[in-house]
This record gives sequence, structure tokens and C-alpha cells, in this order.
Amino acid sequence: MTNKKDRWSWLKKFGYAFRGLYVSLKEESSLVVHFVIATIVIIMGIILNKYMTSTDWSILVILISIIIGMELLNTAIENVVDIIMFEYNAKAKKIKDVSAAATLILTLASIVVGLVIFIPKIIEYFHG
Repeated sequence: MTNKKDRWSWLKKFGYAFRGLYVSLKEESSLVVHFVIATIVIIMGIILNKYMTSTDWSILVILISIIIGMELLNTAIENVVDIIMFEYNAKAKKIKDVSAAATLILTLASIVVGLVIFIPKIIEYFHG
């Protein structure tokens, strides 16, 4: 059984998470780009909803979540490296570059999957 203090503790944790998202959106332009693209993808899905399956929607939601989550992790990694290293360091740069590359690879894979999902539906939309 949870007491009131535990309940407020969970609410505080959600508050911290939303504050982290807010700060990241405010400071990271690439995260904003991912949110804009995610919004466009969702709007396209709504427009093509007649042709979308629950599997299509599930894949899109999972991919959007993975990309945004990875971008947030990338931001966290870059911030930790910046705190630890006060001046240029080749290994610190490598860590930041590899972290950014992980986001890039996931983004490129998501674009391919998005095209596989949407291209047939767009064709069907205009020919159906």
C-alpha cells in the first residue's frame, strides 16, 4: 500500500521528466526537428488512416519513441561529457560523435521503414 508521500514522490518524478523534456526542447534544435517530423508523420497517418493498420501505427509509434528517446540520450551524453571535460579532448569528441551517430543510424532506418509503410498507402490514396 502506498502512502501520500510515495504518491507525491511519483508525481515529482514525472515532473522532473517533463522538465527534462522541456529543457531539451528549449536547448536542442535537433530534438525540435524530430518532434516536427514526428508530428508530420502522425498527420500523414491520420490522413491515410483508412489505409493504415494497427501494425503500421504501432511501428510508427515505436520508431518515433525510439528516435526521440535516442536524441534525449544523445543530449544527456553530450552534457555529461561537457561537464567532465573543460577543454577540447579527442576522446570526448569521439564519445559525442558516436552518440550522435547512433541517433543518425536510427533516424535513417526509421526513414526507410516510414517510406515502406507510407509509399504504398500514398499510391493507394491517389489511385483508390
